[in-house]
Amino acid sequence: MWCAGYRAGLPHPTTLTSVGGFPQSPTVGRLRRYLLEGTTRGEDLSTLVLAAPQHFKPFEAGLLQLGDEAGGLEQALTLLAEYFQAEHRMVLDIKKKMSYPLMNAVAAIFIAPFPLLFYGRVTAYVLTATGGLVLALAAGGGLLHAVARWFGNRPKYVLGRLLRALALGVEAGLPLDRVVTLGVAAAGDPALSAHVARHSARARGSQSLAATFRGASLLPPAVFAAFEVADASGNYSGTLRKLADLYDG
Repeated sequence: MWCAGYRAGLPHPTTLTSVGGFPQSPTVGRLRRYLLEGTTRGEDLSTLVLAAPQHFKPFEAGLLQLGDEAGGLEQALTLLAEYFQAEHRMVLDIKKKMSYPLMNAVAAIFIAPFPLLFYGRVTAYVLTATGGLVLALAAGGGLLHAVARWFGNRPKYVLGRLLRALALGVEAGLPLDRVVTLGVAAAGDPALSAHVARHSARARGSQSLAATFRGASLLPPAVFAAFEVADASGNYSGTLRKLADLYDG
């Protein structure tokens, strides 16, 4: 919805007001209120992201900064929307597959303590069944959360975000150091961030992408080959974006 409003030329406060308060998702509601208040004061997105990192996932913050600074916010919002749609589909699929075992578990929670009823201990039965139900619900939610995090951190999705963000930054004409910094932030992978941090800002700004990322354990040979081709030809869109499509697919 934010992307649609931005594409239509609406100011951020107008779009963020019209999308509603998201009462079904307090986390999204807090983020919307924070962005609405900040953009109403005239602050840019990069400033807002840096001022409150707790509201954003690392790659989410990186993409918003990158889109804001590079003039490609529409594309950044589109990438984020596609990611969260894919994550939502994955969660629904996991819930579907978990429904049968969860139903059996809930049935067992109420059936297993039945002997308590034979001895007239109704209160103990109710407390035991209620406690078991609460534990089952907590465990199920924790499992879904863990799977969602694993999904977002799978190497192919990390690489897809990295390659798209790097292409966007280079095409926008940002300094190479800034391109690398924001691209790695958009990828949201701690090991990749640690690898890039070993290079100074001056080195990141003067050497090729292949040189900066050489030795990063996450990147397969195909990515290094793409970096070398892109560095030599300057065709970052045709090289990095196509490889990003491959990983996303």
